[in-house]
Amino acid sequence: MLDDIHLFIEVARRKSMSQTAKDLGLNLSTLSRRIQALETKLTEPLLQRTARGIVLTAKGEQLYTSLADSMLALNNQITALNCDSNSSNTFYLLCPQNIIADLLMPALNTFIKDNPSLNFHISPSNANSQLSQQRFDLAIRIGQQQDSSYYQKRLGAIAVKLVSKKSAPQNRLILPYTQTQLPTGMLNKLTELYSDISYCFDITIARKMVEEGNGVGLLPMSEISCITNKQAFDYIEFQPAFANRPIYALWHNTRQPNQTASQLITLIQGVIEQTPCLQGDIIKLG
Repeated sequence: MLDDIHLFIEVARRKSMSQTAKDLGLNLSTLSRRIQALETKLTEPLLQRTARGIVLTAKGEQLYTSLADSMLALNNQITALNCDSNSSNTFYLLCPQNIIADLLMPALNTFIKDNPSLNFHISPSNANSQLSQQRFDLAIRIGQQQDSSYYQKRLGAIAVKLVSKKSAPQNRLILPYTQTQLPTGMLNKLTELYSDISYCFDITIARKMVEEGNGVGLLPMSEISCITNKQAFDYIEFQPAFANRPIYALWHNTRQPNQTASQLITLIQGVIEQTPCLQGDIIKLG
């Protein structure tokens, strides 16, 4: 029965039977039968299926609120016992390469010095790859997160604007974002404005291309802040304005991150509080 309660909690977190089955490596029909068996034992339905996904019944909400944290903590402890003796001294961090290597590096350095016995696995990447396919204790992500199966905390925000060197050609756009990272219809509007578009899916490289005067760039303030001669650049107004991209910390299983992850989150928040371009502010140019 405890295993079935754990499965119910995982479904309740994700609000999706199919996603839960995929993440846990279960057959969907098997998962459905296990949930139905639990409902039979408790003599009350726990879930309702709607067009928008899974909704908890009153009994389901009560069960989830009462047991979720303790069940997930127990599962984590069992998982830890099954790992080798070195695993407790290992910390896996996923993070955007551009801001961790620059603006957030002081937080990371302090964290490493404060935890001399930890073995770090740092995976820097600017691509928002699926978290379910990677091992991590903490992930730092920029932009709206679609996966509801992880707990998250908003840490800051980064404004995005079109920027160009004053002497640069205005017909070429340098774009470091995919269509899915842009608001609906935004790519079509940009295509109407710019006859040539160069895609560069590394934001730092895109910024260096703009800094060299190779075209107009759609860049976050975290990169614009790194431009050396800001007087030589101007913003290009665009309507509707680009929405700020939020910065999130994400973690597994429990509503509160573990002590080690919480320590790094606190250090990152401290840096963000001292860094206007990570709070949604616009960098002054020209």
